[in-house]
Amino acid sequence: MMLKNNHQQKSVDIPINQEPKTFEQHRREMLTGLQHRHKGRKRPKLANTPHTDTWSDVIDNWVDSSWRSWDDEMHRLRRGMFALLPLDIFGLRSSYPDPFYLMNQMEDEIEEIRNRVGMCRVPGIGALNDFLKDAYEVGEDGKLYFKVHFDTKGFTPDDIKVDSTEHRLTVHAKKVSESDSSKSSREFCRMIELPQTIEHNQLKCRLTEDGVLMLEAPVKAPDYESITFTDNRRLGIHPKSADQIQSVPASKALAVKGW
Repeated sequence: MMLKNNHQQKSVDIPINQEPKTFEQHRREMLTGLQHRHKGRKRPKLANTPHTDTWSDVIDNWVDSSWRSWDDEMHRLRRGMFALLPLDIFGLRSSYPDPFYLMNQMEDEIEEIRNRVGMCRVPGIGALNDFLKDAYEVGEDGKLYFKVHFDTKGFTPDDIKVDSTEHRLTVHAKKVSESDSSKSSREFCRMIELPQTIEHNQLKCRLTEDGVLMLEAPVKAPDYESITFTDNRRLGIHPKSADQIQSVPASKALAVKGW
């Protein structure tokens, strides 16, 4: 069980399904499926009449853009994956009762090392308040999803445990090495804060052949008429009136933090 502000939160284990394909193969199949499913659904643009993109238009544009920039897209996705942090480097153990304390300690150690050697921020590590700019995209069924990826190369589903509470998700991995004369193990961990805008009870986890842990969940009742994607395939919202903007609570914003 996880504790926060002295209130107990129920932790739910998320099963990990092994994918018989690589991350790139999975991505290609998803885009191909979306392309075939939505092909020909675009509404014809009539002369002298205003045209507003439908969600099918948005999907088509997003898929076309992803194909055109395939190499850049794959590089961007891999660069944005979360790296698991080794606990033993920081003298920590997974038995700490508060995961926030554990991760804060790890971040402090990383920052101190960077300061000592004059390093820039390490890719894949991130800061506690970094925002994931690419956490929302189209899913295999053509709906809007929250998606995050973890680099877990070298681990099997049996090595990894994923659990979630209402507000956060934790990935814990343990690798045991044995020889005739010795046995050793290393533990790794990573945590992200989950946004309120997703269906937490529909979180799914898959592990690809090349070690990418893919986690996704559908977004709660998104307003598809207002959603679009920018030129670099990041989620955007069509402008609304001032009254509409003020009526949206800050807690409902499509934002996510990770560390």
